[in-house]
Amino acid sequence: MAPPEKTFPISELENRVHLYDKEYKEKSRKLPRDFDLKRDCELYELVQYSCTTQEEMEERALLGPGLNRGRHQMECFPLVRLFRKCKYGNQEFNVETTAWEGRHKWTPSKRLLEEQAAAVAQNEKRSNENMFAKYGSYFWSEK
Repeated sequence: MAPPEKTFPISELENRVHLYDKEYKEKSRKLPRDFDLKRDCELYELVQYSCTTQEEMEERALLGPGLNRGRHQMECFPLVRLFRKCKYGNQEFNVETTAWEGRHKWTPSKRLLEEQAAAVAQNEKRSNENMFAKYGSYFWSEK
């Protein structure tokens, strides 16, 4: 089993490539500030397959229509994953970029962007209100 990895938003990928974990501690790769994944790293594609299990095939066979009843075959679906292989000095590392680039890259919906902007505005308003409350209680006691 692969060791656990930290998760982070895809928007942080270019910044997180400068870091790696060693014995559960975050270390710096000491890459130059202008290091660019697309420019400095070679793109690779990996195709994995997700296939139906024996239980799923048996279930489909029982539910299947007429003539095909009892004769369902295993189905496999391709999962394309993109990686960047990076070399800098004596360092070599790979970065999965499937959600960051390519045909299936993640782009936030307009609704999500609006919700995030509203949440940020609400948090700023709350922090300003708390700041004034703390400022007032600094000079005047609550008694």
